[in-house]
Amino acid sequence: MNAVPATVSQSLESFKTHLLENDKSLNTIKSYTQDLNHFSKWLHQRYEQPHLISILTSTDLKDYERQLKSDNSIAPTTVNRRLVALMKWSEFLLTVGSTSVNLSNNIKIKRIQKQNNIRWLTRKEVGKLLHAIELTKQQNCKKGMLHQTIVYLAVNLGLRVQEICNVRIIDVDIQKEIIRINGKGDKHRITPLTENTKDAIVNWLKVREQESEYLLVSSKSNHLTTRAVQHIFKKYSNLLGIEITPHSLQHTYCKQLAEHGVDIQSIADLAGHSSIETTRVYVTPSIQELQNALKRTEF
Repeated sequence: MNAVPATVSQSLESFKTHLLENDKSLNTIKSYTQDLNHFSKWLHQRYEQPHLISILTSTDLKDYERQLKSDNSIAPTTVNRRLVALMKWSEFLLTVGSTSVNLSNNIKIKRIQKQNNIRWLTRKEVGKLLHAIELTKQQNCKKGMLHQTIVYLAVNLGLRVQEICNVRIIDVDIQKEIIRINGKGDKHRITPLTENTKDAIVNWLKVREQESEYLLVSSKSNHLTTRAVQHIFKKYSNLLGIEITPHSLQHTYCKQLAEHGVDIQSIADLAGHSSIETTRVYVTPSIQELQNALKRTEF
């Protein structure tokens, strides 16, 4: 092991080497370096050079934290990023023996109110998508019916892209109007079939030609891949000028349930969420919704 760094500048260089040796990304290293240089400049105003690590105390780091948090010109995310860099560096100093205590033990990350930035589609946008699929059906009936079934599985039943691709014919019970889903982490759930989704599946089964245990097949494969589904949505996104992804359709499904008064636990069960915290975002106003509310109420 190299000599234990005695000054702050020496330790920053050693820390950068440590990050490289541990395969940290260049962006991470650049970010840590910039943030720690900011601390080093602050230290320069506090003490005469050389800045020996032996004279550093947890009080110094706490004072730096206070200054960061009191500066309203610095975004909270920037404050937290600089503090995290300081904490990682402090852990490194302890590991290499430059200090006998973790100098950043008393530092607290600034709490930032979470904002809901999840993208879901409006009913109007989903309507445009379904209209575009109807036009596809007019040109190529089988292709359009495949696309329609995929969309309904996502937006009416909330299936993830992998779940859509893995639905087997045996999983669909038309008589009982349910579908069995092998979900994330090999978790199974049963979801009721909506009327439009059931009709789309029945009509699709009448025209599909490939022999397969899987519900969705293409002209080239007896098991539709997630990449193929993503490619389909990409084409409609470009056509309509709307960002449409399997994720955004599942988000739309959950948001629609929330807006129609379905309780949060039922939404979590229907969507196959392992934690109700994942579902809570759908009952939290989005940035767009907050902006719209302000537009309606401003003077």
